[in-house]
Amino acid sequence: MKYFFKSAQYLATLLVAVMLFVGQTPLKASDDDVIKVVYPLDFPDVKRVHFMLNTLNNLVKHYQENLIDYEIHVVAYGPGLQYLMKSDKGSGFVLKPYIYNGGPAGNGTAGRLASLKQLAGDNIIFSVCKNTMKKKSVTDDMLVDYAVTTPAGVIKVIDLQREGAALVKIQ
Repeated sequence: MKYFFKSAQYLATLLVAVMLFVGQTPLKASDDDVIKVVYPLDFPDVKRVHFMLNTLNNLVKHYQENLIDYEIHVVAYGPGLQYLMKSDKGSGFVLKPYIYNGGPAGNGTAGRLASLKQLAGDNIIFSVCKNTMKKKSVTDDMLVDYAVTTPAGVIKVIDLQREGAALVKIQ
Protein backbone atom coordinates (compact mmCIF):
# COMPACT_ATOMS: atom_id res chain seq x y z
CA MET A 1 0.00 0.00 0.00
CA LYS A 2 2.90 2.29 0.83
CA TYR A 3 4.31 1.61 -2.63
CA PHE A 4 0.98 2.58 -4.24
CA PHE A 5 0.86 5.98 -2.50
CA LYS A 6 4.50 6.69 -3.34
CA SER A 7 3.84 5.89 -7.03
CA ALA A 8 0.70 8.01 -7.04
CA GLN A 9 2.59 10.88 -5.44
CA TYR A 10 5.37 10.56 -8.03
CA LEU A 11 2.81 10.47 -10.86
CA ALA A 12 1.01 13.54 -9.48
CA THR A 13 4.31 15.45 -9.21
CA LEU A 14 5.20 14.51 -12.78
CA LEU A 15 1.75 15.57 -14.00
CA VAL A 16 2.03 18.97 -12.28
CA ALA A 17 5.50 19.49 -13.79
CA VAL A 18 4.23 18.66 -17.28
CA MET A 19 1.26 21.00 -16.84
CA LEU A 20 3.53 23.82 -15.71
CA PHE A 21 5.81 23.27 -18.69
CA VAL A 22 2.92 23.18 -21.16
CA GLY A 23 1.46 26.30 -19.55
CA GLN A 24 4.77 28.10 -20.17
CA THR A 25 4.95 27.05 -23.84
CA PRO A 26 3.52 29.69 -26.18
CA LEU A 27 0.62 28.53 -28.29
CA LYS A 28 1.44 28.13 -31.96
CA ALA A 29 -1.08 28.18 -34.78
CA SER A 30 -1.54 24.74 -36.21
CA ASP A 31 -0.35 23.97 -39.69
CA ASP A 32 -3.98 23.31 -40.62
CA ASP A 33 -4.90 27.00 -40.27
CA VAL A 34 -5.95 28.80 -43.42
CA ILE A 35 -4.93 32.43 -43.84
CA LYS A 36 -7.96 34.48 -44.86
CA VAL A 37 -7.71 37.88 -46.53
CA VAL A 38 -10.39 40.22 -47.89
CA TYR A 39 -9.89 43.10 -50.31
CA PRO A 40 -12.78 45.51 -50.91
CA LEU A 41 -12.83 46.65 -54.55
CA ASP A 42 -14.98 49.75 -54.13
CA PHE A 43 -13.08 52.34 -56.15
CA PRO A 44 -12.84 53.25 -59.86
CA ASP A 45 -9.20 54.43 -59.92
CA VAL A 46 -7.22 52.18 -62.27
CA LYS A 47 -3.90 52.96 -60.54
CA ARG A 48 -5.31 51.69 -57.26
CA VAL A 49 -6.66 48.59 -59.02
CA HIS A 50 -3.24 47.83 -60.52
CA PHE A 51 -1.65 48.34 -57.10
CA MET A 52 -4.22 45.98 -55.60
CA LEU A 53 -3.45 43.40 -58.30
CA ASN A 54 0.29 43.72 -57.56
CA THR A 55 -0.30 43.01 -53.87
CA LEU A 56 -2.64 40.12 -54.68
CA ASN A 57 -0.06 38.55 -57.01
CA ASN A 58 2.61 38.93 -54.33
CA LEU A 59 0.37 37.25 -51.73
CA VAL A 60 -0.55 34.35 -53.98
CA LYS A 61 3.06 33.71 -55.00
CA HIS A 62 4.28 33.92 -51.39
CA TYR A 63 1.64 31.54 -50.08
CA GLN A 64 2.16 29.08 -52.93
CA GLU A 65 5.97 29.12 -52.68
CA ASN A 66 5.79 28.55 -48.91
CA LEU A 67 3.02 25.94 -49.12
CA ILE A 68 0.70 28.02 -46.93
CA ASP A 69 -3.04 27.42 -47.15
CA TYR A 70 -4.86 30.63 -48.02
CA GLU A 71 -8.23 32.00 -49.02
CA ILE A 72 -8.45 35.45 -50.63
CA HIS A 73 -11.70 37.29 -51.24
CA VAL A 74 -12.03 40.30 -53.52
CA VAL A 75 -15.42 41.92 -52.95
CA ALA A 76 -16.51 44.32 -55.69
CA TYR A 77 -19.21 46.89 -55.04
CA GLY A 78 -19.99 50.45 -56.08
CA PRO A 79 -17.69 51.68 -58.86
CA GLY A 80 -15.37 48.68 -58.40
CA LEU A 81 -18.00 46.39 -59.93
CA GLN A 82 -17.04 47.48 -63.45
CA TYR A 83 -13.74 45.58 -63.15
CA LEU A 84 -15.59 42.27 -62.97
CA MET A 85 -17.85 42.90 -65.94
CA LYS A 86 -17.35 41.57 -69.45
CA SER A 87 -20.14 43.66 -70.94
CA ASP A 88 -21.67 47.05 -70.15
CA LYS A 89 -24.53 46.98 -72.66
CA GLY A 90 -27.68 48.32 -71.01
CA SER A 91 -25.98 48.91 -67.68
CA GLY A 92 -25.27 52.08 -65.74
CA PHE A 93 -21.54 51.58 -66.41
CA VAL A 94 -19.42 52.57 -69.36
CA LEU A 95 -16.45 50.23 -69.38
CA LYS A 96 -13.21 52.16 -69.53
CA PRO A 97 -10.52 51.38 -72.14
CA TYR A 98 -8.00 50.43 -69.44
CA ILE A 99 -10.12 47.43 -68.52
CA TYR A 100 -8.92 45.68 -71.70
CA ASN A 101 -5.77 47.68 -72.51
CA GLY A 102 -2.68 48.83 -70.65
CA GLY A 103 -1.07 47.58 -67.49
CA PRO A 104 2.17 45.61 -67.21
CA ALA A 105 1.17 42.92 -69.73
CA GLY A 106 -0.86 45.23 -71.98
CA ASN A 107 -4.06 43.22 -71.44
CA GLY A 108 -5.64 45.66 -68.99
CA THR A 109 -7.19 44.95 -65.64
CA ALA A 110 -9.46 42.26 -67.12
CA GLY A 111 -6.47 40.26 -68.30
CA ARG A 112 -4.65 40.66 -64.99
CA LEU A 113 -7.71 39.58 -63.00
CA ALA A 114 -8.19 36.51 -65.21
CA SER A 115 -4.49 35.60 -64.86
CA LEU A 116 -4.71 35.98 -61.10
CA LYS A 117 -7.77 33.70 -60.99
CA GLN A 118 -5.93 31.14 -63.09
CA LEU A 119 -2.86 31.32 -60.84
CA ALA A 120 -4.74 31.08 -57.53
CA GLY A 121 -7.63 28.88 -58.64
CA ASP A 122 -10.19 28.17 -55.93
CA ASN A 123 -8.04 29.98 -53.35
CA ILE A 124 -9.31 33.34 -54.64
CA ILE A 125 -12.95 34.29 -54.79
CA PHE A 126 -14.30 37.34 -56.60
CA SER A 127 -17.66 38.39 -55.15
CA VAL A 128 -19.93 40.98 -56.72
CA CYS A 129 -22.57 43.02 -54.87
CA LYS A 130 -26.16 42.34 -55.94
CA ASN A 131 -27.21 45.75 -54.56
CA THR A 132 -24.82 47.54 -56.93
CA MET A 133 -25.86 45.27 -59.79
CA LYS A 134 -29.49 46.21 -59.24
CA LYS A 135 -28.73 49.92 -58.94
CA LYS A 136 -26.62 49.89 -62.13
CA SER A 137 -28.84 47.47 -64.12
CA VAL A 138 -26.15 44.80 -64.32
CA THR A 139 -27.28 41.24 -64.96
CA ASP A 140 -25.44 38.02 -64.13
CA ASP A 141 -24.55 37.41 -67.79
CA MET A 142 -22.63 40.73 -67.85
CA LEU A 143 -20.20 39.46 -65.20
CA VAL A 144 -16.94 37.63 -65.83
CA ASP A 145 -17.38 33.86 -65.60
CA TYR A 146 -15.44 33.47 -62.35
CA ALA A 147 -17.44 36.07 -60.38
CA VAL A 148 -19.96 35.01 -57.76
CA THR A 149 -22.68 37.24 -56.39
CA THR A 150 -23.37 38.25 -52.82
CA PRO A 151 -26.46 40.14 -51.60
CA ALA A 152 -24.45 43.11 -50.24
CA GLY A 153 -20.74 43.77 -50.74
CA VAL A 154 -20.17 45.70 -47.52
CA ILE A 155 -21.91 43.02 -45.47
CA LYS A 156 -19.75 40.36 -47.18
CA VAL A 157 -16.60 42.26 -46.14
CA ILE A 158 -17.87 42.55 -42.55
CA ASP A 159 -18.84 38.87 -42.41
CA LEU A 160 -15.43 37.80 -43.70
CA GLN A 161 -13.70 39.96 -41.09
CA ARG A 162 -15.87 38.41 -38.35
CA GLU A 163 -14.72 34.99 -39.65
CA GLY A 164 -11.10 36.07 -39.14
CA ALA A 165 -10.15 37.47 -42.54
CA ALA A 166 -7.55 40.25 -42.55
CA LEU A 167 -8.84 43.40 -44.27
CA VAL A 168 -6.48 44.90 -46.85
CA LYS A 169 -7.74 48.31 -47.95
CA ILE A 170 -5.95 49.89 -50.90
CA GLN A 171 -5.64 53.66 -50.51
